[in-house]
Amino acid sequence: MRSSEAKLDPSGTITGGVAANVVAFGLAATAGVHAGLVPEHLREAPQLGSLFVLATGLPLAVAAWVAIHPADRRAFRSAQLLIAGLIVAYVASRTVGIPVFQPEVERVDALGVSTKAVEALALLCAFRLGRTPGGRRSPLIQEVPR
Repeated sequence: MRSSEAKLDPSGTITGGVAANVVAFGLAATAGVHAGLVPEHLREAPQLGSLFVLATGLPLAVAAWVAIHPADRRAFRSAQLLIAGLIVAYVASRTVGIPVFQPEVERVDALGVSTKAVEALALLCAFRLGRTPGGRRSPLIQEVPR
């Protein structure tokens, strides 16, 4: 079965397909954009450049995980956390700055906004695929009745 086809996981939930490809592509695309910005940021502010190195390597690793194991909910949950963190970091860098790494506020740019749009789409797909069967929450995060 190709990665673009839907798969049935052991619990009987259909996963994979186009949504998994969107998550993997979104992560790979953001890694590529960040990789292109690494040299400039390492020259200007090495501590910020190190974050761009992480923002290149981590998305590539998670993209590979999603591509190799498109029915693994842990891969999609990792993608959710990573993408949400990248979006929050961008918003923070454009609104309040990031202490130690980039204390001054940067201006909003077209490349950043378009990258965040791709990440947002990948995040939506990761949320769709990271759900538990039947849309229930994980037992680890369910509320306890009082």
